[in-house]
Amino acid sequence: MTGAHLLVAALIVLLAGAPLVLVTGRVDPTLAKVVAGATSAGAAVLGLVAVVTGAGDLRLPLVAVEADLVDLPLRVIGGGAPGAIGLLVLAVVAAIQVFASWYLGEDDRYAAFAATVSLFAAAMLLVVISRDLVLTLIGWEVMGWCSYLLIGHWSRKESARRAAYKAFMVTRLADVGFVLGVVALTALAGTSDLDKVNALIAGDSCAGGLCAVSQRGVDIALTALVTGVLGKSAQIPFQDWLTDAMEGPTPASALIHAATMVAAGTVVLAGLYPALAQAEVARWVLGIATSVTMVLAALLLSLIHILTLPTKRIV
Repeated sequence: MTGAHLLVAALIVLLAGAPLVLVTGRVDPTLAKVVAGATSAGAAVLGLVAVVTGAGDLRLPLVAVEADLVDLPLRVIGGGAPGAIGLLVLAVVAAIQVFASWYLGEDDRYAAFAATVSLFAAAMLLVVISRDLVLTLIGWEVMGWCSYLLIGHWSRKESARRAAYKAFMVTRLADVGFVLGVVALTALAGTSDLDKVNALIAGDSCAGGLCAVSQRGVDIALTALVTGVLGKSAQIPFQDWLTDAMEGPTPASALIHAATMVAAGTVVLAGLYPALAQAEVARWVLGIATSVTMVLAALLLSLIHILTLPTKRIV
């Protein structure tokens, strides 16, 4: 059994844990805490074993699609950098589940929170181990939906509902570009396999007639995808949702806005680096947006001592 098999097993454990936590939460809240902790810890152990086992490659045969116009291999990998990052995600989620069981111990909706965290973790893990644009898109969108639920966990408060709606709408707007970018790249390459897309755009192969496609087409596709990354990472001009999102419980802030979701874009762009290196416009858009965001963040942080604003909302 390879690292890829073990990481997929960890993903399945997290997916199965979500409805299990919900069901047990209706019976006994204490049992729900045990289930949430056990499933996240079990997934982390599988991630550790995957790193020790080493690299592997797995094509999901039950759902992979091959057609005349496009190939959707739906491939995942384990070991190496993806395995290490996957283990980090699983370890962070396990720690957050343990913390949440104490922090939200008296919350009557704890089970719903823990189940959403488990589903979010599975989606993030899928983004990390995926070597297929379609799988990446699935994980990306599930993360966005879970983010909305976690930010609005205390939905009895109007401010929490408003923050959740705002985060959802801003990130959905940016994700229009992400979806269009994934579709365009898949259409250009004739496959959703990430390695083949990179090889074709980087010029290592001219299969599928990609070499006949203008550089403008590649620039447009990757610029659209970068737009989605900027939205999920709360970069300029999509930064406004992040401060309001602090209305969610602190474990949600730790998971979504510090440890994983805002870093998901980095994982996606790292996987597409050979292609991104050929897209000058996309690199300029990414560089300008992130540079302006860093300067703005530095200015805001400098105001903490001056205006004594809450640090959580500033960061």
